[in-house]
Amino acid sequence: MRELRVKSAYVHHKEIKAAMGVKITAPGLEKTIAGSRMLVVGPDDDEEELMEEVMTDIAQLHDAVAKQPRGVWVQASTLGSLEALLEFLRTSKIPVFDINIGPVHKRDVTRASTMLEKAKEYAVMLCFDVKIDKDAQEMADELGIKVFTADIIYHLFDAFTAHQAALTEARRRELAPEAVFPCVLKMVRDAVFNKRDPIIIGIDVVEGQLRLNTPVCVVRTNATTQEREITVLGRVVSMEVNKKPVTCVKRGDTNAGVAIRIDQPNHDHLKTYGRHFDETDLIYSRITRASIDVLKTNFRDELTKEIVGVVAKLKRVLGVE
Repeated sequence: MRELRVKSAYVHHKEIKAAMGVKITAPGLEKTIAGSRMLVVGPDDDEEELMEEVMTDIAQLHDAVAKQPRGVWVQASTLGSLEALLEFLRTSKIPVFDINIGPVHKRDVTRASTMLEKAKEYAVMLCFDVKIDKDAQEMADELGIKVFTADIIYHLFDAFTAHQAALTEARRRELAPEAVFPCVLKMVRDAVFNKRDPIIIGIDVVEGQLRLNTPVCVVRTNATTQEREITVLGRVVSMEVNKKPVTCVKRGDTNAGVAIRIDQPNHDHLKTYGRHFDETDLIYSRITRASIDVLKTNFRDELTKEIVGVVAKLKRVLGVE
């Protein structure tokens, strides 16, 4: 072929060498895979054997991919670009569920949609340098599958990580009421502003961190039975430091104390300062087995060594298995 950008007739050659663009016409070319080898069948060659040899490239790639039960769908335009994308995903520790080569059709979306039930966060198609069939895109939008396309591998990675971050943040907002961070609080002397619902007192954070909507409790030993009794005071619905509202206070954040308001949803059994607790009691966040599991699953990056240590301490104090 001559310069492709110049409109001209094809020049026929009986033989070509080195790097030259050629046009091949033959039946069944729509089934070929870009990037695969092209073999010439000689008079002494077995055509079936050569067909099997060509297909080994695809088979070896499928066998080499460490497919995971939970992962993204990957599709690329050629064999070489698919190999490059898979290697990038491997080094980026992004699991791959399955792969394909060529334009994205509805059947690809159908296969990728199985991840909606297994792991919705991986219901994603990473498509490198390929066209998306209109019907396939509409089907993906209807099912809720994210389709990311790009001509540069890094752009696919950026789009996927941004999508994962958005999902994580949404999941954290949804589970925020169940995520109880551990803390140990000590009352500030003579800082009782309201003794019963709502309880308003001044505290210092001795260990861990106190966040809004944290359920808090005190632990006392029954004088008669000598058994440990846990009294839930309510939830911390507001906090102020120097008359300014805050959403989180960590140990050492302030020396002036924190004014907190504790609301008690169960109005039939209101807790009162002086009767159920006093300034000699330590106040603990009311962690449970379920709240600990939520932290581990969805807030792992915020679990510092100190936080893990406070969780372990509160498990012993509150008798959490």
